[in-house]
Amino acid sequence: MKSKSFGIQSHQNSQSIGEQARWLMSQSRQEKQTRQQAMLYRAAVEVGINS
Repeated sequence: MKSKSFGIQSHQNSQSIGEQARWLMSQSRQEKQTRQQAMLYRAAVEVGINS
């Protein structure tokens, strides 16, 4: 009985861990895009494209 309930619990845990991982990946992807855009903008300003 105990092992069965633990199996269900661990399945739920692995599911939520997967959701957390997906969320973290999307967060880091957004941060990376924001960083790249900021770098491109700064480079454009330095070169004088965005005057």
